[in-house]
Amino acid sequence: MNNFLQPTATAATAKNILVAEYSNDIRRSLTRLLKLEGYKVEEAPHGKAALARIRNATPNLILSDINMPPMDGIELYKEVRKLPSLVTIPFIFLTANDSPEEIQKGRALGVEDYLTKLIRDEHLLAIVNARLLRAAEVEIAQISNAYLETVNVLANSIEGRDRYTRGHVERVALYARKLALLLGWPESEMRRLEFGARLYDIGKITVPDQVLNKEGPLDKDELNLMKQHAVAGAKILHQIDHLQDTIPYVLYHHERWDGSGYPRGLSGNDIPMEARLLTFADVFDSLSTPRPYHPARPALEVGKYIQQNAGNHFDPELTPESPRVVANIIKTGELAG
Repeated sequence: MNNFLQPTATAATAKNILVAEYSNDIRRSLTRLLKLEGYKVEEAPHGKAALARIRNATPNLILSDINMPPMDGIELYKEVRKLPSLVTIPFIFLTANDSPEEIQKGRALGVEDYLTKLIRDEHLLAIVNARLLRAAEVEIAQISNAYLETVNVLANSIEGRDRYTRGHVERVALYARKLALLLGWPESEMRRLEFGARLYDIGKITVPDQVLNKEGPLDKDELNLMKQHAVAGAKILHQIDHLQDTIPYVLYHHERWDGSGYPRGLSGNDIPMEARLLTFADVFDSLSTPRPYHPARPALEVGKYIQQNAGNHFDPELTPESPRVVANIIKTGELAG
């Protein structure tokens, strides 16, 4: 199997850091250093002033002195952690006292790092960068999980209307992930695949129940109506910013390698890789589970069908020569025949 088309996208924005430090000289020095690194910086000479800054603008990280009258760093930390919206903000203590007792006091509170004021600039920046990166990773994971929950609700609402496809979405998503891993897709692409593989039939929300659940073959008008679901799904997702990159799965999963598919009649490498991969998973599950118009076929027989249709329905460069390998790849995620 070939490893290609692994799209990724990254974006960086300036982070806001609050520097709470009693010494004017140290505070200004830290501010200059962080600004040179590209950060936006707010300053505060003590804990009370820091809280006032936080109420006006939430920082991405707090760098705080411990000994700051009238409110010290320990009290500032406790006040910050009382606010649910600030619980995950990285908090780094700066102190001139590096005694084990003082350090343990901060550790017991759960402070991420505890640094002495004699720390070298490069070391401080390395820790700040690492904490911000970790916080961003956690935030992305939380947002992604929330998105996935929303996606599952949408997918299940469609699947719930089709009594013949219970569990189809989950199985297709599982098979597609196995194939993508074998192709060497990066983990950063897997979340988009998870969304796309669950939403690819979202356009069926526009298909009437009598067509969606018809027993037996569809007539010409019904078939044309069913075929519109790919375009309808893409239009729905085009209105949702964080789901627009799943559109290739939705719009093109019925295209065929030889150009005989729909809705655009694309062929060969003009079909996005996402759709070519999803086609394998979708067809495999559709043929290996019972439908009103056909019984369930054994995995090996479905593998044989896919292998025989390489070059017309399926991308031949993605299709192993052995039907048993096809079945193993999708069912177990292994290459062994």
